[in-house]
Amino acid sequence: MVKRRVALLIICILGISIGFQFKTNDNTIKQQEPILIRDHQVSYVSREPFNITSNEDFETQGWPGNGTLSNPYLIVNLNISSNNSTCIWVKNTTSHFIIQDCLFSSPVYAYIDGYLVFPITLANVSNARIVGNQVLNVSGGISGYRLSNCTISNNHFNATNTVLDVRMSNFTTIHNNNQDFDPCEYGLILVDCRHSTVSLNSFRIVKSIGISSVLAYNVSFVDNTILAFEADPVLPLNGIELWGGENCTIQGNEIVDFWWSGIELRGKDHIVEFNNITSNQRGIIVSTNSSVVRKNTLTNNSGSIEIVNSNDTEVYSNEMLGRSYYSWGITVYGGSDCDIYLNQIVKVGYGIILQGANGFNISHNTISDGRYGFAFSWYGTYYPSEVSDGPSSDCDIIDNAFDGGGLFSSIPNYDGWDFNTIRFLGNTVNGRAIGFFAYLNNLEIDGNNYGQLFLVSCRFATITNGDYYGICSDVGEGENYDPGQAAAITLVGSSQAWLEMISFHGNTIGVSFQYSNHCRLTLSSGYDNSWSAVNLWYSRNCELEDLDLRRNLKGIALGWSSSCYIGDCSIRDNEEAIYLVNSPSCTVRRNFLSLNGDALILVESDVCQIRDNDINLNSRGILLNGSSECVITGNDVHANTGVGICLDSSSNLNEIYDNVFADNTPNAICDGFYNEWDNQVDTGNWWSDFLGNGSYDIDENDRDNFPIDNRTATTPSTTIEPWKLDPLILGITGGVIGMVLLMIIVIDRRRVVIVD
Repeated sequence: MVKRRVALLIICILGISIGFQFKTNDNTIKQQEPILIRDHQVSYVSREPFNITSNEDFETQGWPGNGTLSNPYLIVNLNISSNNSTCIWVKNTTSHFIIQDCLFSSPVYAYIDGYLVFPITLANVSNARIVGNQVLNVSGGISGYRLSNCTISNNHFNATNTVLDVRMSNFTTIHNNNQDFDPCEYGLILVDCRHSTVSLNSFRIVKSIGISSVLAYNVSFVDNTILAFEADPVLPLNGIELWGGENCTIQGNEIVDFWWSGIELRGKDHIVEFNNITSNQRGIIVSTNSSVVRKNTLTNNSGSIEIVNSNDTEVYSNEMLGRSYYSWGITVYGGSDCDIYLNQIVKVGYGIILQGANGFNISHNTISDGRYGFAFSWYGTYYPSEVSDGPSSDCDIIDNAFDGGGLFSSIPNYDGWDFNTIRFLGNTVNGRAIGFFAYLNNLEIDGNNYGQLFLVSCRFATITNGDYYGICSDVGEGENYDPGQAAAITLVGSSQAWLEMISFHGNTIGVSFQYSNHCRLTLSSGYDNSWSAVNLWYSRNCELEDLDLRRNLKGIALGWSSSCYIGDCSIRDNEEAIYLVNSPSCTVRRNFLSLNGDALILVESDVCQIRDNDINLNSRGILLNGSSECVITGNDVHANTGVGICLDSSSNLNEIYDNVFADNTPNAICDGFYNEWDNQVDTGNWWSDFLGNGSYDIDENDRDNFPIDNRTATTPSTTIEPWKLDPLILGITGGVIGMVLLMIIVIDRRRVVIVD
């Protein structure tokens, strides 16, 4: 019986232990209550809130000490809680005193006598130390107004609005304070303070601004940790914002996840250095005079450094790793006489963007794993009220190393720039020189000397030879694929240029003509370019001749160009061989287009001439979309697996005659109106499926009235034709054979037979 009772007792104890263990484990899964780790145990003494309004109050209230530096008054180990007032309010004192190891709680957050009132409030106070306290379940933590020689350190807060607010104070130290648990709107607000230090504070769940400082002078912000808390609909703005002031240092801070910027800097003579700035929209925004931004590490920000209307400022030796290939490294909007040098920029869409700047020196920067190294910009994108649109002037862009797309291939409003004041020298892409030429006439360029060429407003330039490759801006794949605009050779606003015997391969775009007229590209080859071998954009009267273009997305692409000529080119194995959009009055003649997806596409391109081309073995041959009044004649269109020729419903009044349409599936589709499929006199087209009687009906609205009889015309074929005997050779051969037979007969008849 005893054994059974003992066994039952053991089972009960085990059951209780197991149940307690399960309960403990369950609690660990839930969010734990905040545990404040203290250096030593404190036995609090409950106390009602109180005020100290003069030095004499310390003595009359019985606080130990005498108010000297070596024997300060001590206010320690108190537990003060209130529902509607401050816990301790000290004002108008100069005695040394310490508030230490206390526990405070009150929701008070108000403006009284022109300053903020929090649970702990100091006003017109010198020589105070607020150390090692816990300020919990409050809207605001500690407020200081007109402080001098005060220290606020090693305190723990759980404040929902502002942890610390200090204004019009001098020689004040704010050190090693922590907001670790519930989110706060502001970590520290500092207004019109001088000769102070803010260091080693931790604000880890910030909903708006970590440290906001207005008109700070000789203040150091050192080794603080500031982490954002994202909460809809309000996004956290800035990690540290320094609005105005002079001679401040922002050093060694850790700033993460802010929507607007990690650091926003205004004023003059500031130093920003050795900060780690991660996963913000912008890493550092600099709007200062005579400041230095150096040796910071910026990681995973959409934009690393923005320089906005800064003057005489240096930005150097920073390391930047972008968030994606749509990030940017350093952007400049306005300002003058700044130096940007020795920065390392990795994985960005744009390494350096220059807009509206004057007298900048940009040198010895390295951009790697980027889409574009450098771009000339016209628009003050994010700061329309501060930075007016416009070009840069009197700037040096020298000895920078780029990769990817190198120099961005477009210059907005290029004719509004004065590139005589821009010195773009010694820069490289993929280790090869970038040639940048502006406003030059009768220029002769040996293309072998460059890895990328850019001509702006040049006349009568000749570019000969050169092998251009690796100028790429492609990112993503599938539906997210974006080729960008990187080009190996770019001509902007140039005329009478002649390019010949050039090879361009493995680029995004091989050759790009923009706003250029009467230029000629000839005797050149382009292959394996991811977007197009040749682009013409907003150009006129340009000629593309004798080109060999293979395995590009587009062989030749024309957009908003006119009166251009494409002739005698061999364009094979491209997704689209020739693509014209909004490009009227162009001529496409004597080209060989084979094994492409689409051979020839016209979109909104009227009055074009499509003549004498050989278009075979493509998916689709000739496509007209919204293109009218074109003449399509003399073309051999055969064995295209999709369609030979197709006109959509908005392609009208075109003339299509004297072409061969053979073995396409189908030969023709037409949804437009008033298109003529013959010359309206006596000549139509040759159709491989014409039966030889009457007209050839394409559909109920479209008819070739004079189809060429396929019984008398030569049928195009992609196979080897059977051997045919020439009649003259056949006659001569027959005559020779006849003479030989006659001689044999004569000899046979004159033979003598001897009989014994």
